[in-house]
Amino acid sequence: MADKGDKKIVSTNTKTDTKVETKEDGVVVKTITTTTVDKYDDGSSSTKTQVQTITEGAQMQHIDPKTGKPSGKTYTISEAKAAAPREKVTTERPWLEQAVRAHNFYRKKHGVSKLSLNDDLCKVAQAWANKCAADEKMQHSQNGFGENIHWCSGDVENGKSPVRHWYSEVKEYDYKKDADFQKGTGHFTQVVWKDTKELGIAKAKGVKEGGTYVVAIYNPAGNLMGKLKDNVMKRPGNPEKYSETDSD
Repeated sequence: MADKGDKKIVSTNTKTDTKVETKEDGVVVKTITTTTVDKYDDGSSSTKTQVQTITEGAQMQHIDPKTGKPSGKTYTISEAKAAAPREKVTTERPWLEQAVRAHNFYRKKHGVSKLSLNDDLCKVAQAWANKCAADEKMQHSQNGFGENIHWCSGDVENGKSPVRHWYSEVKEYDYKKDADFQKGTGHFTQVVWKDTKELGIAKAKGVKEGGTYVVAIYNPAGNLMGKLKDNVMKRPGNPEKYSETDSD
């Protein structure tokens, strides 16, 4: 047996306890606590504790609302969110508030909690809206957040207009289907996604063609594979009964 001074270790007992926490963005944090108890020949004992934390970035994909297919790219969500470009919000505040109210109007119909407007997410949305407008192209950012994009040939004067457009896909959604994704409904499912808590939204006008690009950013992201049934709640009454006159 090993010695400690004049004492000899007569037995060693090691216990390992592992706790796993999955955060809202999919990152997994493992905390491993190792406790070692040495007992000596004089009846005394000593305890040593070591704690190791391992953070694993989730490799996840969001489904492209247009194609219904995975993007083909994997990325660490936390890193992607931190690296997402951010720019000063130039979209009018009343317009932003109209957009979040419209989201919450439709979310209430599905019995899920309200979204809060997040200023940092609005900066992310503004940066990507500016990028789409500069490129004159609707394109998804793969920035780790959930995302909806809308384009209109003219101005988008009211913040609820693009939200109404996204939500109108409810007419195509079949609650009876057991599938990871239903093509043509991804914008709707993100609007009402139960686990999403925060919204950022912004708009930018194209230089050449003059159309308006609207980008909405959601945190945590919706449209995760395997999570559809737990997050898209059936609208009471007739969920297919949707009208363009729906308004907040």
